[in-house]
Amino acid sequence: MNFNCALCLLFALFCGTNGSSPPDVVEHCINYYTSGENFDINDLQGEHYAVYFWPPNQRQRDDCAIVTYKKILQNEVSKASECNDDLPDTGLMQGTYINGAGRKVTLLVYGEEEVKKLVRPCKSASKYIYKRINHNYVLGINCSSSGRGMLLARNLPTSSEVQDVVNGIEIMSGRDGQPDCNLKT
Repeated sequence: MNFNCALCLLFALFCGTNGSSPPDVVEHCINYYTSGENFDINDLQGEHYAVYFWPPNQRQRDDCAIVTYKKILQNEVSKASECNDDLPDTGLMQGTYINGAGRKVTLLVYGEEEVKKLVRPCKSASKYIYKRINHNYVLGINCSSSGRGMLLARNLPTSSEVQDVVNGIEIMSGRDGQPDCNLKT
């Protein structure tokens, strides 16, 4: 393989982790991570700290992002779905957080099956799988981004607690990941 081909392959692999995945990659991810256990999106309600990412983020934050989820009432769906006419009338959970650039980001999560849809308004829906790890932790896997994982915690944990939880998540073993924020010591 010549240098230009190697450079193009490296570029394609790098860019592929930042964009959306082709349909066959999404389906492979869904087939790999689904277990037949449906996750009730109502369990997301409240605040969650984003404490760990697979693969690691390319930046380090001082504080962990806090995602606040709330159930959307039927009369709020049209306000939340300015650009998404295909959202259901009920069963929507809205998440909000402040991104690294200081902007408020709104997410919409819905779905009765194991594979949920996560929508950022005015963008296409991502196929997401949520798994309850224990009473304090939820794992989110974005199959539309090549299986990118995120661990959410109800309370800000210590580094050692997060590492113990991560070590116990069998389906994520062997994957490189790390916190992107300062945890308790």
